[in-house]
Amino acid sequence: MHLLLGNLHMESQDYQGAIQSFERVRAQARPCVSRALLVVSLISGWKFDDFDITIRQRHCEALYAAGHIKEAGKSLLDIVDTINKDVYTSGPIITWGSGMLCYAIASLCVRSFATDFLQRYLSNLQCNVDITTPTPLLRGWAKLKLTGSSWEDALVIALNFTAPRFTIYRALCDHLEMTNRMTEAIECYYQMGSELVGQTNAGGERAKWAEDFTQRCAEKLERLGDVAADAHQHDEAITQYSIALSLNPVIPQGVLMKRSKVYIAKGSWEDALEDANKIITLDPSSPYGYEWKHAALHGARRYDDAICTFETMLLKLSLSPDPAIRERHSEYVNPEQTKAEIRAAIVNAIFQSPPVLINTDSGHLLDESGQTCSFESQPIFKDLISSMTTHVDHARIELAVAEYYRYATFSHKWGDNEPLFEKVMRTVVYDLEKFPTHDKLKMFCKVVRDSGFHWAWSDTCCINKADPAVLQEALVSMFKWYEGSAVTIVVLRGVRSPSKRRDLVDSIWNKRAWTLQEYHASKVVRFYTEDWKPYLNLDIPNHKESPEIISEMEEATGVSARTLMALRPGLDDIRQKLRLASARQTTRVEDSAYSLLGMFSMFLPVVYGEGDQALGRLLAQLLTSSGDTSILAWSGQSGSFNSCLPASITVFNHQLTTHIPLTLEHAEMDKITARLRNSSVNLTLITEFYDRLHMLSVPLFAGQRLKLPCLNFKLGPLSTSWSGSNRIFRAQTAVGAITIETKDDLTQFGSLYFAHPWIDFLLDRQPVGSGVEPIPEETTDDLSSPVGELPSPSGSSGIALASPQTRAPRLRVPRFRWPFSEPRATSPRDAASLRPPSSVSQTEKQLHALQVIARLTKPFGALLLTPHLGNVAAYRRIAAESQIRVTVEVEEITPTVLNKLLDSLGIVDIL
Repeated sequence: MHLLLGNLHMESQDYQGAIQSFERVRAQARPCVSRALLVVSLISGWKFDDFDITIRQRHCEALYAAGHIKEAGKSLLDIVDTINKDVYTSGPIITWGSGMLCYAIASLCVRSFATDFLQRYLSNLQCNVDITTPTPLLRGWAKLKLTGSSWEDALVIALNFTAPRFTIYRALCDHLEMTNRMTEAIECYYQMGSELVGQTNAGGERAKWAEDFTQRCAEKLERLGDVAADAHQHDEAITQYSIALSLNPVIPQGVLMKRSKVYIAKGSWEDALEDANKIITLDPSSPYGYEWKHAALHGARRYDDAICTFETMLLKLSLSPDPAIRERHSEYVNPEQTKAEIRAAIVNAIFQSPPVLINTDSGHLLDESGQTCSFESQPIFKDLISSMTTHVDHARIELAVAEYYRYATFSHKWGDNEPLFEKVMRTVVYDLEKFPTHDKLKMFCKVVRDSGFHWAWSDTCCINKADPAVLQEALVSMFKWYEGSAVTIVVLRGVRSPSKRRDLVDSIWNKRAWTLQEYHASKVVRFYTEDWKPYLNLDIPNHKESPEIISEMEEATGVSARTLMALRPGLDDIRQKLRLASARQTTRVEDSAYSLLGMFSMFLPVVYGEGDQALGRLLAQLLTSSGDTSILAWSGQSGSFNSCLPASITVFNHQLTTHIPLTLEHAEMDKITARLRNSSVNLTLITEFYDRLHMLSVPLFAGQRLKLPCLNFKLGPLSTSWSGSNRIFRAQTAVGAITIETKDDLTQFGSLYFAHPWIDFLLDRQPVGSGVEPIPEETTDDLSSPVGELPSPSGSSGIALASPQTRAPRLRVPRFRWPFSEPRATSPRDAASLRPPSSVSQTEKQLHALQVIARLTKPFGALLLTPHLGNVAAYRRIAAESQIRVTVEVEEITPTVLNKLLDSLGIVDIL
C-alpha cells in the first residue's frame, strides 16, 4: 500500500509524502507480490524482479525531486555499492543510472558523488574488451574527472575500471582535445601509444581514431599557433606549431613556413633556416621554402648566401608550371637592379667629395674607383641588396650611402717633411715612419676613425700637386670640400694642453690665409691642441658653436660672429672678404688670391710663379663679374697686372673705405637741389646727363685692360701749398676748380687726369654683389653701433624709398659699410638692368638729376690717371701710399658746365 501511495505522491508532485511512503516500504521486509500488486505493476509499469532496487530507485528519485541533492547522491552511491553486479549491468539500470548522472552533473555540489558513482560503476562493469567506443557514462566520467584534475590522476583512478584501456585513453584524449587542453591531449595520446604498443587493434578502429585525432589536434594547434603569432607571443606560437608538427600532419609545409616566420620574428635565425631547409627538402620545386630561407639568412647577416637563395627563388618562380606562381615573379626586384641603383647613388654621393680620400679603416689612399669598390666590400652593400626584394628603397639607399661616405677634413699649419701624395700612395698611413708631421697625419686619421667616419681628407697627401689639372681642381674646389665635410679637425700648432684663453687668437693657425676659408666653409669644427687634446677641454660636438671659440674668432678677425656666419660663397660682400683676407699670411704670393677662390665661387687658372698677377687676375674677374668699383678703393702700390689693382691684398685691411663720397643729409640735399632749381639751370641738359649716367656699362676687364665707366677730367697746371704733412694741389678743370690733398708729389707727372668712378654713388644705387649697406653721415666716425643695427638710409625729401626687402638691385649708398644682413643673391649686372625705370615721371627724373649734381660737390677719393707712355688712348693709375682726395668747386651750373660734364662721361681704358 505504501509503495502505491508513494507513486501517487510522485504523480501529484508531493515529493515529501513520496519520500515517507518509500522509506516505510524499505523498512518492511520484502513484500509478497499479490495479484492486486501485480495488476498495479502492470498499470504503473513497475517490475518486481528486483523489488529492492526498484524501491531504492524511487526513493532516490523522490529525494532528488524534493531538492535533497546530497541525500539523493548518497542513495545513488548506496545503490551502486550494494546491488548485484549482474543486475547492475542490465540495460534498464544503466539507462536509469545515466539519467541520474545527468541530474548529478547539473548540480555542482554533487559532482564528486557523480564522479564516485561513475567510478564505482565503471569498476564493476562487466563489458566486452573489444569495445573501443567510450560509453556515455565513460565520457561523462572523463568530463567530470578532468575538471580540475590532470589526465595522469584520471588514469590512476581508471586502473580499477573494467573498460579497455584504449577506450579509457580515448575518452580522456577526446575530452582534452575538445576543451583545447592540447598539450595534455597530446601527452595523453603519446602515453597511450607507449602503454598499448603491440596490442591488437580491433578492426583497425584504433588506427582510424588515431589518424582522425592527430589530424584534428594538428589543425587546432596550428590555429592556436596563428592566434599566438598574431599577438606576437612568439614562444607560445612556436610551441603550438612544434606540437602540431610532432603529430606528422599530412602536409607539414604550411606549419613549417609559419614556424619559420615566427622564428624570424623572434630572431632565431638558425631555427628558421632549419625549417626553411625542411620545406625545400619536402618540395624542391616550390619557391616558398627559398623565400623563408632567404629571410633567415638575411637575418643571420649571411648576405651572400641570402642573395644567392633569393636568386634561386626567382628562378623557381619563373619556372613554375603554375601560372599564378609565375605571375608572382613580377612582384620582386632583381638584385642586379638594386646594385645598379646603389652604384648610381654612390656616384652621386662622391661627386661633390674630394676625388682622393684616406680610408681610415685601412689607412689607404683611394681614388673614386677605390672608394666605390670600398662600399661594395662592406656588409651594408649586400644588406641593401638582400633586403630590397619587392621594391627599391631609394631613400634608404641614399641615406646609407651618404652616411658611409661622410668624410672629415684637416685644417692645420704645414710643417717640415709633410707626407705628400707620392709617399702615402705607396704605403699605409698608419705605417708611416715616425716623424712629427707623419704622426700628425696618423693621429688625424685615428681621431676621425674613432669618431665613426670612414674617410678623411688632408691637403698634404690627398692632392697630387705634380698634376696641374688636379692641383687646379683642388684649389678651386677646396671651399666646397670643406663645406661638404661632416667635420673639420683643426690642430693648433704650438698650442699644447692644458690650453688657455687666447691660445686660439694668438695661434699661427689663425694667421694663415688658407685656414680662413677652411674655418668659414666648415659647418662643424673641432679644435685640438698640438698633443691632440680638445682645446679648452671643450666637450661639445661642434666647437664652432662654443661661446669661447666664437669670442676668440671675433677677436682674431675683428669681425662679429654674426657677420662671419652671414658670409656666403659668391659675389656678395666682396669688400668684407677682401678685408678678412688682408690680415692673413701666405708662404706663396699667389696663395693670397688662390685661397679666396672658394670664398668667391670663382674659377681662376692656377699658375704658381706668376706673383702678384694672381691677385690682379682675381680682382679683375671680381670687378667684371660684380661691377663693384669698391675694389678700386685702395691706397698703396699698383700691381703688375693692372695699375688700378694693388700689388698686395693688405691694402684692403681697413674696416671702412673713405674713397666713396659721404652721403648728403636730407636738409643739405634739399638745400642744394633747391638752389640749383632756382638758378634757372637747364633741366633738359641735367636730365640728359642723368640718363647718360644710367646708360653707362659696367666696368670690365678685357685681358689686362680695364674699361672703366667714369667722369674723366684733365687737370690744368698745379699750384702747390702745404697743410701739415700733406701737399695741397689746386688746378682748374672744365667744370671748375679742384683741390687735391695727398702726401705724394704730383708735379713729376706731365699730363694728369682725375676719374670719378663711383657711378653707383652718384645714382644712389648699390652695385650687384658689393655687399654694402647704407649708413647715415653722422655715424661716419662712430664704429660702435650694435651688430646688425641698420640705420635708415638718408635721401632727398619728397622721394619715397622702398624697403630693403623690396627694392632691388639698387639701394641708397651714401658710403660703404660691412653688412650684417642676410646675403643677397649674386648675379652679373648688365647695362639694361641699370637704366631708369620707365615708370619714373619726368619731374622725379629731374629731381634725381639735380641730386646727382649735388653729390658731385662732395669730396671723394679720385683715381688720378696719366696717359700711358704719352698715349691718351690708354691711361695708368697713379698709385699713392696715401689717399688722393678731390674736391670740386662748382660755382654755377651753366649750360657750358653741363655740356662739359656730358663730354666727360665715357669709358676709359686703363692699363
